[in-house]
Amino acid sequence: MHAQGLSFRRATILLLVAAASALQLIGCGTIPPNTPSAAPAEVPAPVPTEVRHYLYVTNSRDGTISAYSINGRSGSLSAVPGSPFSVGPGPAGIAASSARRMLYVASPMADMVRVYSIAPSTGALTGAGTLRVAAGSAPQEVAVDLNGDLLAATNYGAASLSLWAVASGGAAPAALSGSPFRTGSNPAGIAMDPSGKGVYVANNGSSDVSTYAFGRNGREPTIARGRAAAAQAYPSGAAVDPTGRFLYVTNNGSGTVSGYAVAPDHASLDPLPGSPFAAGTSPWGVAAAPNGRFLYVANASSATISAYRLGDDGDLAGVAGSPFATGPSPRGLAIDPDGGLLYVACYGSGQVFGYAIDPAAGALSPVDGSPFAAGRLPVSLVAVAVAVDAR
Repeated sequence: MHAQGLSFRRATILLLVAAASALQLIGCGTIPPNTPSAAPAEVPAPVPTEVRHYLYVTNSRDGTISAYSINGRSGSLSAVPGSPFSVGPGPAGIAASSARRMLYVASPMADMVRVYSIAPSTGALTGAGTLRVAAGSAPQEVAVDLNGDLLAATNYGAASLSLWAVASGGAAPAALSGSPFRTGSNPAGIAMDPSGKGVYVANNGSSDVSTYAFGRNGREPTIARGRAAAAQAYPSGAAVDPTGRFLYVTNNGSGTVSGYAVAPDHASLDPLPGSPFAAGTSPWGVAAAPNGRFLYVANASSATISAYRLGDDGDLAGVAGSPFATGPSPRGLAIDPDGGLLYVACYGSGQVFGYAIDPAAGALSPVDGSPFAAGRLPVSLVAVAVAVDAR
């Protein structure tokens, strides 16, 4: 009993000492009384970046660009504020850079490429084309690489290719050393490797394809003209698949598509087995889907769109239901960056026809409201996704 009482007294003393120590700490201000535990600092929720999709069409007879906002769910188009925009007589090819929010328009009657800024929130064009770069005679088509660093134009009347480095901060693009570079006769269609390491030009007059490989000597870019590849009659359009491994060229005079394997150094092209592939009458524009599974060709004289499935080896096989009917004299083709929508400029009706792409089969079905009014004699078009700055 004595041992148990002693243990009890010792435990009581220890508790009293601990309580006194705690009171002393409170009095010294080490632990303020009635202070709740600190709440964890709030981490601001990330602000989602809004991306808006736009479509731009050159109207060659009107000297304008029709600009549309793309409804990503339905595929329908609505005119952006200020559309159509005046760009001078006879606009032809068109290209856009999502990264730099810039639009480039070939002006063959003025021997120049006009440069515009895209307003991210509205899609309106600003700059009024006052920023422009001199090209060769009658620039026909333009292209820009994925990063927006390199701009190219085919000069139909000069048998040459103009190349510019795109400056930041709104400065005018600067011609690369040696530009313009010699091409075949009447260069028309142009395609750029996704990495910006190669450019391919369809020469309408000489029925071949010129190749150009890009390198770098220190900070200075280098350009080497590669070996030309034979095509069929009057090659017009050109497109590279998203991997950069294959090039496809429409042969306007032969009703075919020539397919090529691109050499690793981008300096030569080898015909694919089975090439050329059958298309409709007078194939013109050509576009590869962003997922690398499908290729589409606008057949100007048969008013159809040929659809193909791309094989792993670059082979083209017709999609079920192809060719698909469209408006009169289709020319340019554009696929929305998300890959689910296709638009074609119909030269003969002054309209843009829109289609939803079946993601599994590649088949086309008209979108709500199609066709959409454009200007007179629309020839080329481009779809672009632009990020809107978070406020």
